[in-house]
Amino acid sequence: MSPIDFDFLKKLYSRFADSPKDNSETDKEKIQPLPFTMADEDQRREMWEETGNLLLKQGAVAAFTLAGGQGSRLGFEGPKGAFDFGLPSHATLFRLQARRLMNLGAKAGKPIPWAIMTSPLNREATVQHFEEHSYFGYNRDYIRFFDQGMLCALKPDGTPLQDENGDYVEAPDGNGGCFRALAASGTLAWFVEKGVRFLFLCNVDNALVKMADPIFIGALATSGLPCAAKVVHKKSADEKVGIFASRNGKPCVLEYSDISDALRTATNADGSLQFDGGNTGMYLFRMDALRKISTQELPWHAARKTVAGVANCWKFEQFLLDAFPFLGKMFLFGVEREDEFAPIKNASGNDSPEVARKWLGKLHRFWLEKAKVRTKPGMLYEISPRLTYAGENLSQEVFDRELGRGIFEFPA
Repeated sequence: MSPIDFDFLKKLYSRFADSPKDNSETDKEKIQPLPFTMADEDQRREMWEETGNLLLKQGAVAAFTLAGGQGSRLGFEGPKGAFDFGLPSHATLFRLQARRLMNLGAKAGKPIPWAIMTSPLNREATVQHFEEHSYFGYNRDYIRFFDQGMLCALKPDGTPLQDENGDYVEAPDGNGGCFRALAASGTLAWFVEKGVRFLFLCNVDNALVKMADPIFIGALATSGLPCAAKVVHKKSADEKVGIFASRNGKPCVLEYSDISDALRTATNADGSLQFDGGNTGMYLFRMDALRKISTQELPWHAARKTVAGVANCWKFEQFLLDAFPFLGKMFLFGVEREDEFAPIKNASGNDSPEVARKWLGKLHRFWLEKAKVRTKPGMLYEISPRLTYAGENLSQEVFDRELGRGIFEFPA
């Protein structure tokens, strides 16, 4: 149980109870599109990749996974990162992230430091998952687990919520608390000690995430900017995804519910959406920027939810996205959704395990065909990250040798 700062909670309650509206202003004069270029079309791509690989060889890059969520919405009672979403190899989300980092680390000649933020609810189960699988072969000296912060929930009248045993009921303090938790856990100092200068940050649930992508790293390193984010084109104006924009000259993310219909549907002369940079939850920070953020108090947000069976309780959270206006400028890195963004959030339909399997299988089939490997009609493929990070090093010889071991086929 975390120490309870009752005075702080009282101040938060007073702030939101007296002024409950917590909506972002969307005045068109203050909010403008934030342009981005698709990375595949940028002439600097090769230079970015070379720079990123050099930084990986120098040990200047680390990874950070936000993994505090449970798999309850997927019908899985355990950490979401330990979820087996039905690939032939039965790889979990944690295993995919670990093996992708290991591939890069092997090329760089040194392991990549990896921090995993859990919650007090799933910390033990997460560590157990790694131990049961021998950390997927990852160097244990280069992995750190730590918990996100917790904050006491309040009853509707603003008094602290207690359970039937009289213990205070706590809830996660939001993904924006990750910066404070990095510092408080000693992980930020651990990164600095290892010579890390760039930190890749992602959610645990994206089945296609390119961990510590060298091209992404090189793009930020050569830009001189404090941070970067990967974005995808929106499927449509009505897609419920946060979008990057500029508010009063500073980068921000507008959530779907915070933007007016006029802005959401605004188009350019060619018919494309003006506000088109969909947030993927894949970010990159310079370490000096992270140190600044970790000492700042990001805005707090209030939500009214049922907690421990009590309706309309107050939960207070900080959002990672609020760090971007504080840093002032950022680099937007456009990627193809089918290549890098397959979040698993729902048991069926959009953003489901079925969709993630299909997209991974199609991507890996494309890699094989690009390498002139003979594939079977109507089949999708899974390729172990130990064989390739992004489609390199594949051939008919590799395919014939690894089929059933590191390469698997399954029906489309």
